[in-house]
Amino acid sequence: MKYEVRGKWGSIRGVICLMLLCVIIAMPAALAYSPMVNMNVTDAEVRDVLTALASVGRVSIVADDSVTGKITIQLRNIPFETALDLVTKTKGLTYYKTGDVIVVASADRLSKRFGSVQIIKLSYAKADEVKKALSLIIPDERLKVDEATNSLVFSGSPTESEALRRALAELDVASEQVAVEAQVVAINRNSAKDLGFDWQWSGLPANTEFDTSDGTKNTTREYPGVIKFGKAYDGYPYEFTFQAKLSALITSGEAKLLAKPKITTINGKEAKILIGDRIPVLVERTENGKTTTTIEYIDAGIKLTYTPRINADGYITAAVHTEVSTPTLVPEMKAYRVTTREATTNVRMKDGDTMVIGGLISSEESGGKNRVPLLSDLPVLGKLFASVHKTKSETEVVIFLTARIVK
Repeated sequence: MKYEVRGKWGSIRGVICLMLLCVIIAMPAALAYSPMVNMNVTDAEVRDVLTALASVGRVSIVADDSVTGKITIQLRNIPFETALDLVTKTKGLTYYKTGDVIVVASADRLSKRFGSVQIIKLSYAKADEVKKALSLIIPDERLKVDEATNSLVFSGSPTESEALRRALAELDVASEQVAVEAQVVAINRNSAKDLGFDWQWSGLPANTEFDTSDGTKNTTREYPGVIKFGKAYDGYPYEFTFQAKLSALITSGEAKLLAKPKITTINGKEAKILIGDRIPVLVERTENGKTTTTIEYIDAGIKLTYTPRINADGYITAAVHTEVSTPTLVPEMKAYRVTTREATTNVRMKDGDTMVIGGLISSEESGGKNRVPLLSDLPVLGKLFASVHKTKSETEVVIFLTARIVK
């Protein structure tokens, strides 16, 4: 059932209100309490519009002296409460509902008459962050933060109080957590290529479905150390295992497990891991023609920064930054030179999946000379009794990250 208020409000407002009231009385009782409003008024008094809404909603509306001014509004198939919200908020008003009586006034007047001061202690969220999030619905002057007790101090109308309660029910909840396990491995460059060659899809997918005798489908369990990517012709992802081969390389000395840290962080919060040392570095500064040298300390070693965000579909989107830095003492400078390998990426992965960060390569050259004493010093022929050898080694640091949602 629809109700319409059309045309100029002026002298015919009483007739229109009476018509609306008659239509409402003629309605079935089940519909009278949830009417839809159609309203089209131009330059009408706000108090008269509220009177019309009271007739449509079959409620009593009391307008305070602060309710003044005119309004132009067009509403089509709008629920009564939504229409009341639009009219009051458009004129900077608010309302307090008690039973079938609605009191409409300015926020200040309503707060003085019906408002109260409440102290709301938060269980999970930070009070200052919640206040920022609520700034669009609660004015700053009505909401204060007590950092010592992580509480909100609220002073306002009952309508604002109810809006605050509804918002806090969504904001002050326990955050989900993500556990991150990292394996940082330094692998001989040639062995790393061999490891890459072994990264092929397995003969039996980790989650293969197969038909049983009764026609139902079973799924094999997830095997550890399996990384999945893409899809094969049969619709299953390609998979490869790395753990067994990696363990073999470590056992044979071709690889070295540098670190295996684990850390848990709250959804959306950054987690940091540093495994290393703080290295002194000489820093020169020139100011007003005068140069001063000071010592500053920088982090060197393995650094991992991980910021996860749990999506509604159960996947994890994460910002990842990894850094491997190696300090080398330079005797002539009496200082350290720091060689850094780092990678930054954003990934989306399934709960429990493993991502691989590679390409953090370092190259080192070493050499030596073997010679026969005395004979190697002979002119021309001395080279026959000496040999020079040079060795070049490349090491790749590979980081395996596995993220799991903590239930």
